[in-house]
Amino acid sequence: MNSVKGLITNLQFRPLNVDDVDAIIEIDERIVRRKRSPRFRQQLCSQLAKHGEESFGALTAEGQLLGYVIAETKVYIYGSDDLSAWIILLGIDPDFQDEGIGTALVKQVISFFTEKGVNVIRTVTAWDWGDLVEFFSSVGFKPSDYLTLELST
Repeated sequence: MNSVKGLITNLQFRPLNVDDVDAIIEIDERIVRRKRSPRFRQQLCSQLAKHGEESFGALTAEGQLLGYVIAETKVYIYGSDDLSAWIILLGIDPDFQDEGIGTALVKQVISFFTEKGVNVIRTVTAWDWGDLVEFFSSVGFKPSDYLTLELST
């Protein structure tokens, strides 16, 4: 794998599949610095099995998964029945962050869903995850008109 001015060359984009779950979990646990529950694995497997290639994709170099993005479409949100895409999970191997992998993955998502006629792509992040907010802002995302609400029991 070659690195030129911080960018890895020979990157290949491919669809995700259930065989990627272990690598996704390994990268995710390194990012969040904790073990994920078995439920996390079940959710990933379910997502990839249910949506197949439209679950989205991975960037690899020399067969190594360097980053992944999981996205899906929804036709429901309060006040709207327009089709929108949602980026649910984005992860870049910490050893390869800040090399353009996340940007490349999000551009693939935008291109894919735009070609399918989806005009809005959304994601959710915590306000205090500054790096993630800054990243999504850098690729064109802005605060939504929608407000996320939650109830903890």
